[in-house]
Amino acid sequence: MDFNKEAIADRLVGRYIGNVIRFFNEAGSTNDIAFNLALHGAPEGTIVIADLQTKGKGRMKRVWQSPPRCNLYTSIILRPLTDPASTAQIPLMTGVAAAETLSRYCPSDVTLKWPNDVQIRGRKVCGILTEMKAAKGPWVNFVIVGIGININIRKENFDESFREIATSLKEETGKDISRLDFAVEFYDYFEKWYRTWVKMGFEPIREAWLAYSSMVGRQVQVVFQGDIRKGEVHGIDDSGAMILEDEYGIIKKIMAGDATLIRQ
Repeated sequence: MDFNKEAIADRLVGRYIGNVIRFFNEAGSTNDIAFNLALHGAPEGTIVIADLQTKGKGRMKRVWQSPPRCNLYTSIILRPLTDPASTAQIPLMTGVAAAETLSRYCPSDVTLKWPNDVQIRGRKVCGILTEMKAAKGPWVNFVIVGIGININIRKENFDESFREIATSLKEETGKDISRLDFAVEFYDYFEKWYRTWVKMGFEPIREAWLAYSSMVGRQVQVVFQGDIRKGEVHGIDDSGAMILEDEYGIIKKIMAGDATLIRQ
């Protein structure tokens, strides 16, 4: 089935997420496009999709591999009435939406890795990058949620540097997956969880995230700007920060960084 604006729009009629669709056969970065659209007044729920990204972005200024005709590269414009600090909850919310979508194809094998990776059997299948513009006063102007999900890319087509730590739905299921079906399902789950967050706050998101977590109760190492912290993960707090108990029994809240499991 064709993966294009018309097909996606037909499936998203009446949805809040996807009320405006901007589709590109080739783009630099969907986040950059969405950010510019938001600056010029694009409404909440606008989605940007690219079949190919030439400058796909990951966290920590990394590159997100974005070959054509195989994966989902999309960004969503949100305009929540919230303060900047609370936007740290949005990547966790997005991870829950992605995990639920992926679990339809790989039941019991999908896990969430703090702060914003989704994995299948311990290999990364989805990355999330949020960018924000603050408004005057205590609120945000808008938040851009960028999502890259590996759907049909084959192992041999991954960059060699992360071939052994990344995966795709095709690699895990042995089947070609309809990108159209997957994208529509993802936007539906995203809308469900975004509405939940707006109406009920972070607690339902936190509970769902913990249910998918692969880290709680395990030893991890967190690296951020050269600082290394180790300890046992006790969960996440109401802000989305990782709760870590170090070797001295001191509880710390970790707001940012790359977390990896310590093999024992």
